[in-house]
Amino acid sequence: MVDSLLSTDIYESFNLYSHPEKFFLEPTDLGGGAASKHYLEIDRHTNVMRIVDSRKQRVPIADTDIKFIYGILGTIKLVSGYALIVITKASFIGQVNNHNIWTIQDTEIIPYKKTTLHLTEKQIRYNRMFTDMLTHVLSIGGFYYSTTLDISRTFQWLQENAVPLFKTRSMLDRSSERFVWNGHLLSQIRQVPGAERYTLPVIHGFIGQNRVNVNGKEIKLTIISRRSIYRAGVRFYKRGVDAEGHAANYVETEQIVEYDTPDKHLTSFVQLRGSIPLLWAQKPNLRWQPMPTMKPTDDQLAAFTRTFGWHKQHYGGKHVIVNLVNQKGREKKVGGELERIARQANIDFVRYHQFDFHKECHAMQWHRIDLLREQLSQEISQFGYFYLSPNSIESSRFQQGFFRTNCMDCLDRTNVVQSMLARESLTEQLRMLGILYPEQKVQDIPLLENLFKHLWADNGDECSRQYAGTGALKADFTRLGKRTYLGAMNDGVNAVSRYVRNNFGDGYRQDAIDLFLGNFLVDSSDLPNSLETSILSTDQNGLALIAALFAMSMTILCLLVADNATATLFWLIIFFVCMMFIFLNGEEFVNTPKLKLD
Repeated sequence: MVDSLLSTDIYESFNLYSHPEKFFLEPTDLGGGAASKHYLEIDRHTNVMRIVDSRKQRVPIADTDIKFIYGILGTIKLVSGYALIVITKASFIGQVNNHNIWTIQDTEIIPYKKTTLHLTEKQIRYNRMFTDMLTHVLSIGGFYYSTTLDISRTFQWLQENAVPLFKTRSMLDRSSERFVWNGHLLSQIRQVPGAERYTLPVIHGFIGQNRVNVNGKEIKLTIISRRSIYRAGVRFYKRGVDAEGHAANYVETEQIVEYDTPDKHLTSFVQLRGSIPLLWAQKPNLRWQPMPTMKPTDDQLAAFTRTFGWHKQHYGGKHVIVNLVNQKGREKKVGGELERIARQANIDFVRYHQFDFHKECHAMQWHRIDLLREQLSQEISQFGYFYLSPNSIESSRFQQGFFRTNCMDCLDRTNVVQSMLARESLTEQLRMLGILYPEQKVQDIPLLENLFKHLWADNGDECSRQYAGTGALKADFTRLGKRTYLGAMNDGVNAVSRYVRNNFGDGYRQDAIDLFLGNFLVDSSDLPNSLETSILSTDQNGLALIAALFAMSMTILCLLVADNATATLFWLIIFFVCMMFIFLNGEEFVNTPKLKLD
């Protein structure tokens, strides 16, 4: 059974001893006395790590600062040398299949070197910038871990790959590389013999959980969303797929139901989201919605085929592409090309399904989402779900197909549709478990429906914050089941906030993510000068911005102080001319990534 194969011995907490010469990490969870026999020693000068037998050599306490920590995220090389990243605060989320799940609340970056006197002024600036970038990524939130359950993989995968050899591997070695966000940070520690119990895999995304009583029977509903490390980044700087077929904003979401009778029954339903699986871009340029672009020389068919090749490898079964983009306007170019390529590829396990979300649900007619539900209803039933039977593996069920939903951002429209698919599957699961009566649906139980909506709305908000910088749009429909004018106003606020963040802050966010994931490696002897450039670095850009600000100030001054319509008009014209120049050259004025360019 899955539960017996997921047992592992990663330490849950440590005492961190910071000595001028070394770090010592001593496990504090003394399960069976085993944790007290060894500790991890890190030399702060040579960077050498080793496991020490505490029965032969005790942790030196003299001249050390002692701090309680929850775990090690890993180590990373900065300009000043290596730094240790530790978890200083974590919160308990709940249990999944009797395994504790935690979310990281606070971290600390501790440099090996206690001083920066050996650095030049430039190196000190860069060291501070890189440290701030790491802090920024960790402050985003949405990082989760378990010391006893591999939360980087679905329950169906764990059951299908439940072989004896699996148990002999460390938690990090058997976790899914696609979803472990600190894999690069742990690359040094994982090479140390005997350090397997110190390597804690962490996922990025969302985990939410609630209990609810349905028809006198209590169930636990959990959502786990796992964000891929491949082509990871922010909204406009990561679109489409890369040369290997990895999609931007790729998230695997698993909805899990647990029911104790007293035997434990567990079901799960897995959905996928990811950027339109073609080679395309949509770089910010100060326009409200930049025009998507595709190069005529790119092999779109090969990119599409590679994408679903590894889908087949990781998931098996059939796949339905649910494409929600508009069939007119700026979205049609990419959406129409996806339809053409899908038909040309003619992959036997992939079906393309188009649903123009905005056309069908315009003017707040959100009840028309039922049209899509009816169109997909047969495949929802055919694909099924995973069911872990308490009796025998033979009586378990496996999900036979997967829905891959996309819009342009794979956020707002995608959230609405994924929650609809999840609700339909949940109804079937609860009927099979005998919790819902044959004629009942999830939406017929107000308490269950309310819990379901809020859980999926929280998931959508978190996925949106991580990719676009704000909560999801259309969240009122996901959370309340209807579109409201207050929700529409909130969408307006979020849309403006996205515009500002995407144009003037996302370059920095992309750099921070690339540094954290190891897509950019720090070399203290070759620091990128581009990191210190700004939009004022060119004469024309700086002059245009200064002129626009000066003209705006003079226009306001003329309106408030001088009674001179001619002067007011003159400065207003100058202001508009400057702004026109800025918008015509928008790509030169946005905040762009400086460390790693596609």
